[in-house]
Amino acid sequence: MSNKEENTKAKSDRKRGRLSRKEQKARKKQREESEKQSSDTASNEALNNNFIQRTIPSEEELETTYVPTPIPSFQDMSAKHTKSLGKWFPKAVVLKSSVHYTNAEILKLAKETPPEQLPTASILLFYQYVTEPLWPQSKVDLLMAFLVQIAEHRPNLGGRIRVAREGLNVTLSAIDDQHSTAVETLRHFCRDLKRFDSKVFSQTDFKFIDHVQADRHFKDLKLFPVQELVFYGFPKSKEDQDPAPLEKTGVHLPPADFHKMLEQDSSSTVVIDVRNHYEAALGRFDGQQAEAPTAGAEYIDPKMRKSTDFAKWLNKKETQEKLQDKNVMLFCTGGVRCERASAYLRNTVTNVKGVFQLQGGVEKYLQEFPTGGYFRGKNFVFDKREACGAGDRDGDGGVLGHSNSSTTETKCCLCEKPWDRYLGKKKCSMCGVPVLMCDKCMSSKSKKDDNLLLRCPLCVEEGVTVRAEDVEWTNNGMDSILPDATSNKAAPSVLKWGGGHAAIKKDKRRFQKVQCRFGAECARKDCFFMHPKERIKL
Repeated sequence: MSNKEENTKAKSDRKRGRLSRKEQKARKKQREESEKQSSDTASNEALNNNFIQRTIPSEEELETTYVPTPIPSFQDMSAKHTKSLGKWFPKAVVLKSSVHYTNAEILKLAKETPPEQLPTASILLFYQYVTEPLWPQSKVDLLMAFLVQIAEHRPNLGGRIRVAREGLNVTLSAIDDQHSTAVETLRHFCRDLKRFDSKVFSQTDFKFIDHVQADRHFKDLKLFPVQELVFYGFPKSKEDQDPAPLEKTGVHLPPADFHKMLEQDSSSTVVIDVRNHYEAALGRFDGQQAEAPTAGAEYIDPKMRKSTDFAKWLNKKETQEKLQDKNVMLFCTGGVRCERASAYLRNTVTNVKGVFQLQGGVEKYLQEFPTGGYFRGKNFVFDKREACGAGDRDGDGGVLGHSNSSTTETKCCLCEKPWDRYLGKKKCSMCGVPVLMCDKCMSSKSKKDDNLLLRCPLCVEEGVTVRAEDVEWTNNGMDSILPDATSNKAAPSVLKWGGGHAAIKKDKRRFQKVQCRFGAECARKDCFFMHPKERIKL
């Protein structure tokens, strides 16, 4: 039927009081969206109504339930559970958690289970640097084996742990199971670490977020042996000395003191965001300047794509002129990125009054200032909560969460609708950083194409037009070699997701759609290509 005939039929239908097929589809879609929104609202209300105030066990109660994890001997260590996670993490360890709930399962439980019986999760965030001398490699190997023992002894654990000679960086979760509560499991984990090295872990600032929704729990525990807890790629000195020695870190300010210092005049004080720009876009410390630009410390966003951009930004002449004769404050999500950054700043820029850093990061600040204090927006986190605003214990995580479009300043990278959730692992085509894409654009068939051009705000601002895949990246994505034929601009750095593992999985999925030329006679165990059902088994 031609367009002319369709229009004539539609007019005829309207005269008879009937809806055209196009209008029927539009109304059906509108009804479905309305029903889904009502269902989501009801489900979230059910979860909120079922939340009850739970108590935290005392130290004495935790002591009675503590069963120590045995520390393995060198003879007991083995490579079990080791799994390659790409070329960056060839010796990672992955262990599945014994309990894992999806958002849908939790909603179903909320309707069928009394509030006091609902499972909850807890989250533990901390880092710990080792003062000189560093751990020998033998102790790092022993710690890796001990962490595997802990995971087997406490199977309701999940999360990510980076292990290096210089210490640990930990994002951990636990969930209630038949043997232990999430609250007990995480605190017993801390006791295990203190038994392993009491001198190091007795001074650790453990940050607990208790009684969050059960779907905020990680489904597995991944242990990553790394060279550095946070890779900055600082240039080495001529004498090959450490450019960011930990004994030169800034003054650690508790949240209350940091809050008070933010009130100092902008002519004497600046506050530097040590996080990446895609994190800073969601929330930042600029509330102190709400009344007037000079009313408080001047907020500075270095606009980094990754931590290795910090040294380049700091060594610029205009940056050092900006910091001259001022008190410099630094902050990040949990505090770990400020350690090396503040040390490098003190070691490199000598004309500042003082260097200060937020102890415990934004996470600790929002715990002490539940209304937000001078922090505006949301704190992007690297766990299942995704991002947390003031007073928001559970965060935005979960499939039923919705963007708060009434208050957000960030927008969808395609339609520019107000949006503040990084969903679907969408990334910038030019530099690889996460980009914001709204639910409607993600569900649109025309926008699901892998070749769709997505640009982050930084690439738009800088006029970057060359895709990351068309550039030869070197030095861990810090340097680039442009194709000879192009005169366009490439991003100064690229963020590589997945440690090389994501690219392998993507190729495997692509190859599985292609028929193997050897067919059923293919005898290769590692062949990615598609085979007939009668493939010969080896």
